[in-house]
Amino acid sequence: MSPTTAALVHDYVLGELVDHFDFDLSGIAAPQSVARQQARTALSGRASREQIDDTVLVADELVGNALQHGYGVVSMTLDVYEKGVTVSVLDRGTDISAIPTAPSVDQVGNVENEGGRGLFLVAQFATAWMVQAVQGGKAVVAVFDLTGSAL
Repeated sequence: MSPTTAALVHDYVLGELVDHFDFDLSGIAAPQSVARQQARTALSGRASREQIDDTVLVADELVGNALQHGYGVVSMTLDVYEKGVTVSVLDRGTDISAIPTAPSVDQVGNVENEGGRGLFLVAQFATAWMVQAVQGGKAVVAVFDLTGSAL
C-alpha cells in the first residue's frame, strides 16, 4: 500500500508546516505557467535558486502529466515546511500505477520510448514522490528536502 502524503512528509522530517497554498487550475488557459509562477513565488526567499528551479520544473511536469494523462488538471497544492516543500497535483484520472522510465536510445541515437520520461524527471529532481487515490481522481505528490536552504 502506498504511503499517505503525511507519512511521506514525516519520513523526511521536514519540520512544521510554515505555509499552505491551494491553486485551482481547472479551466485555466495556461495551467503550467500558473503552476510555475506560483511555485517560484511560494519558495522565493525560502530556498536556493537551484532548489526553486527543481521544484518549478517538477510542478510544471506534474501539471503537464495531469493535462495529458489525467483527464485534466484540477488543482495544485504547495505546502512549505521548515525544511522542505511538497507539491501535489490533483487530476481526474484513476490510474495510480505510474512508473517512471528512463528514456532509452537506439544505436543511432533515436529516443525509443516516449512515455514515462516526465515521471523519470520527477523521480530525479524530487527527494521522494508518490501517487495516491483521492476522491474524484488521484494526486501526484513530490517532496523536496530543502535542508541547507534559506528556510
